[in-house]
Amino acid sequence: MGAIQTAEYLAPAEAGETSERRELDWLLTSGVLGRSGNLARVLKYICEERFAGRAEHIKEYTIATEALGRRPDFDPNSDTIVRVTVHSLRKRLLEVYQNEGADRPLRLIVPPGHYDPRFIPAPLIPPVAPPAAQETPPPDRDSRGTPPAPAEIAPPGVKASARRFQLWSIGIIASSVIVTVCAAWLHHYQAGKLRPADNPSNAAALAPVLPLATIRTLVGTGRKPYVDHSGMTWSAANYCQGGENVTVQPEKIAGTEDAPIYFGGVRGIAHCIFPVTQKLYELHLHFAETSDLPAATRAANISINAGPAITVDVVDRAGGDGIATSIVVTGIAPENDGAIHIDFISDVSLLNAVEMLPAPSANLLPVRFVASSKPYVDGQNQTWLSDRFFSGGRHGLPGESAKQGILGLYESDRIGRFSYSIPVVPLAHYKVRLYFREPWFGEEKGGAGGPGSRVFDVACNGELLLKHFDILAAAGNAPVIKTFDNIQASADGRIDLSFLPVVNYAVVDAIEVIPANN
Repeated sequence: MGAIQTAEYLAPAEAGETSERRELDWLLTSGVLGRSGNLARVLKYICEERFAGRAEHIKEYTIATEALGRRPDFDPNSDTIVRVTVHSLRKRLLEVYQNEGADRPLRLIVPPGHYDPRFIPAPLIPPVAPPAAQETPPPDRDSRGTPPAPAEIAPPGVKASARRFQLWSIGIIASSVIVTVCAAWLHHYQAGKLRPADNPSNAAALAPVLPLATIRTLVGTGRKPYVDHSGMTWSAANYCQGGENVTVQPEKIAGTEDAPIYFGGVRGIAHCIFPVTQKLYELHLHFAETSDLPAATRAANISINAGPAITVDVVDRAGGDGIATSIVVTGIAPENDGAIHIDFISDVSLLNAVEMLPAPSANLLPVRFVASSKPYVDGQNQTWLSDRFFSGGRHGLPGESAKQGILGLYESDRIGRFSYSIPVVPLAHYKVRLYFREPWFGEEKGGAGGPGSRVFDVACNGELLLKHFDILAAAGNAPVIKTFDNIQASADGRIDLSFLPVVNYAVVDAIEVIPANN
């Protein structure tokens, strides 16, 4: 059989623009596209371009920059959002016209290999048979057990066109399955550490989840609740629908002491619904790339409450494979249904975990953590979380005072040549406090050593904060707090602190980051 030509399933001329616009409006306003804002944006854009006579203008680049808010330097080789979104749109349209839109007089399709939409009269589209084999009905009855329709209702020409369209529809489904299977094989071949989660259905319907004030959850099915080093419990509740749930074989994850958070997740096209009870939230999205696939393939796109897409290349942000990283989004309010919605699209990278923390304002919540494997609660009942966001260095050996458990915030430290990459709001301004105490020289070593025994530099986002800093020279064996005002975050939302040895190794006990206007 020859290839099916586009002309064989184009809508006839009498299906004019009025009926086509009516069909587009129904798709956009009826809710049949779900809560994915990207599907609606792309569908509206490609149809409006067609109505305006600019079908030749509908390209991957124009969809990305004009419909999905990508910058002019959009590169389709490294950002697959258009292909992934249009693939999802084609699939959803087929589902709509087999279910909610079965009685619609006009159907909208996006032919494979094209971004220009087509409108087709309903009589040309019979229901697509399910892929599973079914018992052949008797000659005088159809598959539903009812007498066949009179021959004059379906003339031979229409029957042929209908059959061609049915074959084309089934071809789309078959092609999608083949592509998915091949992609999965590639993932498993190149990274044997990933496997589908042990779950009867990776796209199972969401079970009801009670609204919560605070949410910490491990994304993906088949996961177990986890208590981290700060004593926080991460649930295994299933908030997400769609996509592929993946289990990651246990391995070392750099930049965190809580590797199990990253031993699973979801990828593909997923929609997550988080019922909450408070009015405003700060969101933390956690990632660690474990696939070992080629560079520039790990881009993920996130849309919160159908807002503008946030793009993150997990490896570029983390600085390599197998390294924990996260992004922070502030000022998020639940929608009218009392939930926060996240659309996640990624060919390869997993969304591993999500935190939703109640916030009094759109400012970043204070970030406080100690260089220790356990948290600390200070005299003001403020919780300092366990060590995180680090690269390089190690926990130092405790001195005699630390062993006695009397140093509180200063009982543990990170020592060596190391850095911290703290996620914050892009380009916002912060107050940064660094907490130091000499852990080894001076009194801790019976007076041995002294000023000059440990000297190091501290830089933030490439700017030097402390040059040739000497804790003993500054305060002896007493604690030292260094405060830096009006520190601006990087454009990708980070405060990067580097601790660089000059004489002996650098050291720090605790770090605090709070909004400059607090």
